[in-house]
Amino acid sequence: MGLLQWCELRPEGPSGDIAAVLFPQPVRVSSIRIFPTGAQPFSQSPTTVAETEPEAFYLNVYFNAQAVPTPGGSQETQSQDKRQTKNALVPTRIAYAGGQTDFAVDMGSEYATRLVIFQGGFQVISMAIYGERVTELEEVADYEPKPLPSSSHISLPSALDVTNSAKPVSLVHQILSLLPSPPPLLLVVRLMFCLKPDSEDWDDPEFPYVYSDLDKRFNEDDVESEVFDLESLVKTVSKPLRDGVSAESLNEFAERMQDFLLSNQHLNLPEVFNENVLDEATVLCLLEASSNIEISRYFRDDEPFLLSLEAMQSSLKAEKPTQKALKRLLARIHGWETFEDALTNPNGDFAAAAAFLKDISMEEYALGCWLECMINHEDLISKLEQTPPAPGSQLPLLFQDRQAEVSHDDFLAFVRAFLGITPVLAALAWADSIGNNMCTERVLGILVIWQGVNGYREVRLFHPAEGQMTRRLQWIKNDADNQQPKKSGILAERLVVGLAKDPIAMLRDDLITSVLSLKAPFSFIEEDEILEMGKLAKVARDGLLSAIDELAYNSVRPFSLRRLRVLRVSVAIITEELNDDDGPWRVLESFWNEHGQGLIPRLVTILYDLSDDLNQHFTLHSIPRMHQTLAELLFRTADDFMHLITHFVSDYPLVARDLQRVTTAISDLYSCSDAASGPFSRTSTAYLAAQSVRETCPGFLSKLSRQDVPSEPDGLVTQTMLRTLFDNASRSVGRDPVQQVLLVYNLVDSIFPQDEDPASSSWTASVFPTILSELRAFCNLLDPETQVCFIERLVKLDNEETGLGAWLLAEELQRLSAVFDVLPHQQDPDCQLLLQYQLSASFRLLHLLITYPNLSSWTISTLASNSDLSQLLDSTLSHILEANVCSSTLVQLTRELAKYSTEFTPDTRQNILLLLLRNAQADPSVTGTLDSVPRTLQTLPSTSIAPLPLRNELGRTLSAYSDNASTMKANTAELLLQTLEWLSSQEDVKLKTLVGIAPEGLDYLCTTLSAILPPSRAEMVSSTRAKLSTDEDELLLPPITELPDPDAFALPLSALENLLAPKKLKEPSTPTKGTKTPDILGVVISPPTALLRSPAATGLTKTYANNDFRQLRQMPSTRLNTSRLPSTHVDEFGQQPTASPEMGMGLLLPAMPLDPLSGAYQGMSGML
Repeated sequence: MGLLQWCELRPEGPSGDIAAVLFPQPVRVSSIRIFPTGAQPFSQSPTTVAETEPEAFYLNVYFNAQAVPTPGGSQETQSQDKRQTKNALVPTRIAYAGGQTDFAVDMGSEYATRLVIFQGGFQVISMAIYGERVTELEEVADYEPKPLPSSSHISLPSALDVTNSAKPVSLVHQILSLLPSPPPLLLVVRLMFCLKPDSEDWDDPEFPYVYSDLDKRFNEDDVESEVFDLESLVKTVSKPLRDGVSAESLNEFAERMQDFLLSNQHLNLPEVFNENVLDEATVLCLLEASSNIEISRYFRDDEPFLLSLEAMQSSLKAEKPTQKALKRLLARIHGWETFEDALTNPNGDFAAAAAFLKDISMEEYALGCWLECMINHEDLISKLEQTPPAPGSQLPLLFQDRQAEVSHDDFLAFVRAFLGITPVLAALAWADSIGNNMCTERVLGILVIWQGVNGYREVRLFHPAEGQMTRRLQWIKNDADNQQPKKSGILAERLVVGLAKDPIAMLRDDLITSVLSLKAPFSFIEEDEILEMGKLAKVARDGLLSAIDELAYNSVRPFSLRRLRVLRVSVAIITEELNDDDGPWRVLESFWNEHGQGLIPRLVTILYDLSDDLNQHFTLHSIPRMHQTLAELLFRTADDFMHLITHFVSDYPLVARDLQRVTTAISDLYSCSDAASGPFSRTSTAYLAAQSVRETCPGFLSKLSRQDVPSEPDGLVTQTMLRTLFDNASRSVGRDPVQQVLLVYNLVDSIFPQDEDPASSSWTASVFPTILSELRAFCNLLDPETQVCFIERLVKLDNEETGLGAWLLAEELQRLSAVFDVLPHQQDPDCQLLLQYQLSASFRLLHLLITYPNLSSWTISTLASNSDLSQLLDSTLSHILEANVCSSTLVQLTRELAKYSTEFTPDTRQNILLLLLRNAQADPSVTGTLDSVPRTLQTLPSTSIAPLPLRNELGRTLSAYSDNASTMKANTAELLLQTLEWLSSQEDVKLKTLVGIAPEGLDYLCTTLSAILPPSRAEMVSSTRAKLSTDEDELLLPPITELPDPDAFALPLSALENLLAPKKLKEPSTPTKGTKTPDILGVVISPPTALLRSPAATGLTKTYANNDFRQLRQMPSTRLNTSRLPSTHVDEFGQQPTASPEMGMGLLLPAMPLDPLSGAYQGMSGML
């Protein structure tokens, strides 16, 4: 971006309010900067001085739009675009309120301009126009990759970052110093939050220093000021007290109060505040009083008083509003204690402390008392300063109901932010009250900055002083001169727009009134924004019925920003209604009465539509441009709907169809929230919204699965949810399928009960029997590492009650054997590679199961004790030996199996031994390959040994070590000698005759062993060699197949497309029409007519005589099943000519498929 034009514009034309800038070539404007009078725009040109009159004005700007030709487009298309945009003016409006101001212009990449027209009530304008020149785009022949621009996070200035400030109130002191005569901060807090000044006080010349003079009131010599009754005593403290009031006056005030209340010296609070006199108004007064820490401590130390309050709160005689107020009073009394402890205790109850802050901030009076205590109470100040701010602390959203666990540092950061923001709002109220525009604009500018910072924005939105601030924003906007914009008015509009975008803030009566009373012209708010804000305000004003209508309305898809904000406000209204005891029933009943349908299915439908819209933003297919604001709002709205549905599912369970839809929606939302981590910055609001959804989705499914109620017709809720998730794992959603499976696994794991849950023992028996096929298919989709964790979770849940883990293990072994059966017959090399990878992945899984700490003993005991699994394992090992495959994973698996070989059957043990020998043959230089061979040989029963395969593998192994004898180590030599000794000790002659090794090779091996081994063992070599013989017959093995590494599997994209492409079936052809002339075989096969007439063939045919056939067809039952008329020629059947051979064959055909065991029937059923 560069400077396109520096100019001083003066109005011309008949109306005297128009000026224009013409560029020599098309340009794309990015910003317009206006300089005030006297400013020097360029440091290198001090003689250039700006001149802009008047100081503030509205300006209409018109851009002459020209379409930018796209590369590769036809000349006809480009000329058509130029004709469509010829002389098209794009209008906009800017409000200049003085000072150096930048106005951003977003022209996009499709259009450019050569002419900019300015219209307004100005005399002269000094401005700089920035942008870039547009040139003809040349068609790119070769693509050159360029790095994408990275966005940098701009941190909040330290002066405004009260979260990381050791003295959070220092900012408000700087703000008050802008006033000509700044009052003390505590006085501002008291006047703006606690003791609102009377109208006559504002006219007092000494205001705001108008105090209650207790020293004068309790001076006995001044009869006019003497206090004679309780009402006069209360009026004496209706104004702030001086900081230097004497202790004698305070004691006198307390004594007079006690005298008027009771004659007793000690006040008995339980007798004063009993259930007969304690109404809601009195409790609320006590609630306000307990906002002060000293009064709260006094109440807390009076144990009889607390017990009486608790008894009245639980009494059935008390009214509900009074009980509710008593509950708040007790919570506030104990909340001060919890809050004090949380300031210094790293393990404090931060959730309860946050609830205390949220409650105390619901009224301005209580907030003012808390703020004064935090500023003026030395004990609280010292506790807060004990822990210095952690660098880079982020504000947690403690005032939101959906808040995760926070640390001690996060809680203190929130307290500092709350302590720093609250007095700033008080300073705004004071500056606006006294009409100081400079201070007001400065505070509004700070609030605008905070509105764009995560954490600060949420603290402000939930702040109780926002109601007063909203009213003041309305006054600032409407009191501004409509002919001349002001900075305060512009900032007020920006704040109102930001507040209106939050659904919780939109429910406040002050904001609703402010939005509906906004008047044009607007300096910041656009026309569509004011319409949208008006819609939101009307929905919030009309309440529950309006929210119900909005939820029942069928939205146009995809959702627009306005529609999403309306839905969020509607959800906020319903959520607020649910706080009452009968709220859920009232909401459901109202929805049914208004629209004749259930609310919960409607909520599920909207959530499903939201997830579908988000799916369009996060796919592997490229989209023109990511709409970050829309994506953020979709995430926020989906999050609101999930929490709203959670309120109902505990009492009103979902049916199967809604369960499937909501589970699919949650799966898609979870995947989209994971995909959002790529395109969005970690500090953006869209990313934070996506992370909020990512945290909500597992919890939502977990709560939904805890509802152990039937969901007809598919059984329990959990069964329906798991079946849907298993199906979604293999469903194409346009994203990375591997990541999709892992995300579904996370959701499945969130549904499973925790190990400490007492109901988890019988959980698998009631949930999995009907979804075993889906469970197996999902388990096969997981990678080996995740699959092991999944099996471990299932084994712990099952606790050996149903044998679910053993069943999965058996299925894996069967699948492994099935691959071995298919692999030799597969001709496609790509498919062969894929099957080999599947074998390697299965070997990895089995190896992980045996070596996994929590599953090793279970896996071995299951394989050894279960006869079916032992047989499957033995069959799998036989397949491995027959196919002659090898891989590093298989070597590790074989070694682990050999450690537990004694646990298995002799046949399995021998197959393990044969695999050990086969692995040793592949690379004799690897140490440790023979460690388990002698021990396994010793454990083999002689009656179970298959001598031929064993001697063959031993011979080839010895031959391999003979060829590599030069690098043999001593421990390897000892293992080989033990193997030879075992062979020589066998009674079976076949085992003593080695095959696969030449006599010279065996002699050389023995010579090498004698040279390496110590003398005591070397003497045994020659005697052992003398007992062995060799057979030089050559052994032919299938070629060795090296399996691919499961971590480095690679397949060309074209090969993957061919594998996934549907197979083309051979089109069936119609047989040619043959001759009807019977051949000699037809005559021989066809039965003669005499055979058909034989009495022995009555089961095949039936003949009729006379009128038998007619009588049969005239029966009602037969007449109903046919529309044919009675035959007229059957009577002469016997006199008809002999049937042709084709007819004889046709009589036999209908009886052929009736045999259910016939091959023809089975073949036909398979085709069907």
